[in-house]
Amino acid sequence: MRKTLPLLLAALAAPSLAGAGEFELAGYGSYTFPFYSQTFRYDPGPVTVPIPGVSVEQGGSFEGTASGGMAFCGAATFYVTDGFGFEVRHDRANVTVETKASSYTVRVGLPGGLPPVVADLALAEGTASVEATAPWSLNLKLRTGSSVRFTASGGVSRLSGIQLDLQQTVGLGVIVFNLDQNNVQVGTISLQAAAETASVWGGNLGLGFEIPMGEHLALVLEGRGFYFPKQTIEWVPAPDRPLTIIEQALLARLLERMPAVEFEPWWAQASAGLAIRF
Repeated sequence: MRKTLPLLLAALAAPSLAGAGEFELAGYGSYTFPFYSQTFRYDPGPVTVPIPGVSVEQGGSFEGTASGGMAFCGAATFYVTDGFGFEVRHDRANVTVETKASSYTVRVGLPGGLPPVVADLALAEGTASVEATAPWSLNLKLRTGSSVRFTASGGVSRLSGIQLDLQQTVGLGVIVFNLDQNNVQVGTISLQAAAETASVWGGNLGLGFEIPMGEHLALVLEGRGFYFPKQTIEWVPAPDRPLTIIEQALLARLLERMPAVEFEPWWAQASAGLAIRF
């Protein structure tokens, strides 16, 4: 009897709780504004030239920047009271990463007051692909009781692994000196940073308005931000030809100094949609 009494009381109370609550389904269309931007500066380290008075300075740089795209979301909220509820939502946001401003510069200082040899190498822009980010979130949601309702919701989010693939041609360094003709030859190689990141926990926070369009329908306007821990991916060589011994040595030194990709899956999104209440 002691075990069945709580179950009986819960069964009797369930209809009244269900009657007091409200269930809401919402669908949104959004545009994302990602925050990832990273500049990669690199060089093969000090270069020793067996010619008195000759010095070599060299290095390159390129940039990776994320741009936004369309996002879609579905959410279900159960309001325990008129102003407080629990929200489950699934967002799918498109993020694009582009590389740009790829260059490599070599400056060779010559003895005897001779003008330096300067070589600027413009490299092709890299390629990048990012799989759409699609987090699940469990939130607490608040809303005001006026006709045009102000809403706020936030909680924990789970982001599954993101497939990220970046490729970029970089300068290896000087491989041939020709001081008689006052020029140098610079080797190049393609690098790749490709991996599926681990699933991670993060958070989200959103503010919005619900504008009534009838007894059970409302227009929803919302701004929301997502934050997840930084993901790190190392560069690996992707050569299209056999490398000489000098190029192999330069590559080993270059990889030691090349900054890793530190992808930040943080973004904000502006949304508009419809909510149906039951």
